[in-house]
Amino acid sequence: MLKKTVFLLFLFTSFIASGQTEKKPFEALDVFELEYVSDPQISPDGTKIVYQRTGYDIMKDRRKGNLWIIDSDGSDHRKLTTREVSESQARWSPDGGRIAFSSSTDEGSELFVYWTDTGQIAKLSQLDGGPGSLTWSPDGKHLAFTMFVRQKPPVVAKMPKKPKGAKWADNPRITDRLKHEADGRGYMPTGFTHIFIIPAEGGTARQLTKDDYNHRGSLSFSPDGKHIYFSANRHPDWEYDFRNSEVYSVHIDSGEINKLTDQQGPDGSPMVSPKGDKIAFISFKDKVQTYQLRQLNVMNADGTNRKIVTADLDRSVANLKWDKDVKGLYFQYDDKGNTKIAHVSLNGKVQKLGDNLGGNSIGRPYGGGSYSVSENGTISYTYATPYHPAELAVIKPKSKANKITDLNQDVLGRRELGKVDEVWYKST
Repeated sequence: MLKKTVFLLFLFTSFIASGQTEKKPFEALDVFELEYVSDPQISPDGTKIVYQRTGYDIMKDRRKGNLWIIDSDGSDHRKLTTREVSESQARWSPDGGRIAFSSSTDEGSELFVYWTDTGQIAKLSQLDGGPGSLTWSPDGKHLAFTMFVRQKPPVVAKMPKKPKGAKWADNPRITDRLKHEADGRGYMPTGFTHIFIIPAEGGTARQLTKDDYNHRGSLSFSPDGKHIYFSANRHPDWEYDFRNSEVYSVHIDSGEINKLTDQQGPDGSPMVSPKGDKIAFISFKDKVQTYQLRQLNVMNADGTNRKIVTADLDRSVANLKWDKDVKGLYFQYDDKGNTKIAHVSLNGKVQKLGDNLGGNSIGRPYGGGSYSVSENGTISYTYATPYHPAELAVIKPKSKANKITDLNQDVLGRRELGKVDEVWYKST
């Protein structure tokens, strides 16, 4: 009897073990179980990271994203707020005591602030559109952002009043814009994107830029908080010379705009140094070619003494961030299908810091991704591989990368994925 019991117990445990190790092929509905990390923002002291955790709603067939916070060693991982609505663009205040973010409401997208010591939340704004490029002022008293401002479409002729009960066709759509539709968006509404500023304690948002030009992209405050640096194409023929843009500054009190660059081609993503004496930006001189190298440039704050810092790097750069000592900048670049994080000194010496900076696309194997750097040089970034959506990883000074989240182990740990092979070939 004992031998029979032992034999049955062996069969039972073997069955459990085989069931635990068996993996099924990835199925279509498994997509709704996948999650990924995006826009990680590390606190100024490098101890905490807030990021957007994005998944999919199987009932509504759309993406959903909330803000989560985690210690940089991987502990104390939790949802930032109790709100079950879309949240994004988390940004730490300069002192690390508050987190500003944008979130959906019944009235549309608004700006909120979260106090890290109490967990309290306050709505700051009543906006007419969705805010972007959210940026703190150095003293923590203001927030700058961009927002689309609608305009009335042009009127060619006034339509007569239709009879009561008549069912006429819709009014024709009239535009005087060269670019009036886009892939994934369809017809574009009439208007332009402008720069705004709002008190960090809440209040009325004030528009800083005007005129019929778009002011998209990153914003950067001067250390004294009096100017905001941005990139735009404010040339008269901007619709036709669409790749041309310059670096500008706008005074937050007077609204006066000053142009700092003047080169044929895009000058974008300006980033003011912590001391305020230099501006880094990305640029190339337009030779009207299919591909042109986007290089890191540095100039004085008044636009003089412009030079290319990454002249010896045969790769395009993106996502610039100054180091604390103003001795160089962090940036990211693509190299043979692998997005990397690096640091370059002002004399052009490049040091690679991390690999596999992962994008936020699950459907297609695109690179990209994002990172942030604390004052002590700790880096948080999105880490991804062809087999795994983006997770959160940390690189501390003089240390190797450490992945601190595993959002998809519950799904991918029990699924058999197809094999991904690299294919190399010589181009012409």
